[in-house]
Amino acid sequence: MYSRTLITATLSGLLVIGTASLSWATESTSALSLASSPLDQARTLYQQGRLQHSKGNLEAAIALYTEALELNPESVEAYSARAGAFGSLEAYDAAIEDYSTAITLDEDLAAAYGGRGWALYLKGDLNAGVEDLWTAAQLFLEQDQTEQYFKTLEIIENLAP
Repeated sequence: MYSRTLITATLSGLLVIGTASLSWATESTSALSLASSPLDQARTLYQQGRLQHSKGNLEAAIALYTEALELNPESVEAYSARAGAFGSLEAYDAAIEDYSTAITLDEDLAAAYGGRGWALYLKGDLNAGVEDLWTAAQLFLEQDQTEQYFKTLEIIENLAP
């Protein structure tokens, strides 16, 4: 059986890969004050959140993602990233809520199903968790992301009692 840390790291990697094509262009911190529109400001806040997240400053990342979502409540990337940060903090209800919102906004976002599945599993909802992980695996396969597909299958296999 996999350790929680190993699976969390694997799913975090899947989330990053799964949302990489959705990511906005990187902007500098000083660009926030120069941004002309709320969407530009939201993009900058999201990128700042990603930077804090990568440094392990999860609370700061969550705050920045939240600010980005206030300016752009349709940001699948910000919901997914914030969900990942919540999951890392073991705030599974918040993670599940954000992953669910991301899925509502983009029903083909495999990594969000994977993240939500893992959060559900850790909360003790084994069936729903594995169901979401299977959905993630199928979406990865349909999207020709075979490496992520096989990683997700391996996670599912190792969750079986």
